Amino acid sequence: MFDSVTYEYVLTRPTLRGNITRITNLNTRKTMTTEYPLKQTVRTIAINLARTDGLINLTRVGLCAAAGIPDGSFRHVTGQTFNEFIDSLRRDPAVANLPAQSVRKLRANPELRREHILESAVQVAQSVGYRKVTRVLVAERAGVSDTLVSRYFATMNQLRQAIMRRAVVLEIPEIVAQGLADGETQARKAPEALKEKAVALLKGA
Repeated sequence: MFDSVTYEYVLTRPTLRGNITRITNLNTRKTMTTEYPLKQTVRTIAINLARTDGLINLTRVGLCAAAGIPDGSFRHVTGQTFNEFIDSLRRDPAVANLPAQSVRKLRANPELRREHILESAVQVAQSVGYRKVTRVLVAERAGVSDTLVSRYFATMNQLRQAIMRRAVVLEIPEIVAQGLADGETQARKAPEALKEKAVALLKGA
């Protein structure tokens, strides 16, 4: 097994059993190619991306694209949810021991990233219910780490308030109804027509 501290892995082409991968010794710069199991290929590509962009910026969509697998097949290939995968990487010495200066300063547009997380949070609230929203569920829907969700929404209260504000703007009575039931300020400030729809849903529940 080639350790991820000494060796760099570059996917060249996929096969049915795995991926043909070019492995470079970072000390000697000598290279070789080998057929590597797909699961391990995804992991080593993730480590390379963490080296350059930082683990917190690793996304499921970006990793799947780099590994040449469909986004929807991530759990099937790795045997883990994206958050479980990220947690395992945090414990990997190849990532945990990365020097801070090795990470590029380039970052995704923070406003776009926050908007994407909030959109995902609203979708989670619609599918499982406003009260059942968690960072892990939002992170899974957004394809990011739960740590990144916390970076943009430091507390669950902040996240829920943002969800409710967005639900009012988008006129989503199902979410507003739960906010009214909980006495949420943002829900009480909703337009009367939206509150009437929300109250009707509560009465019909």
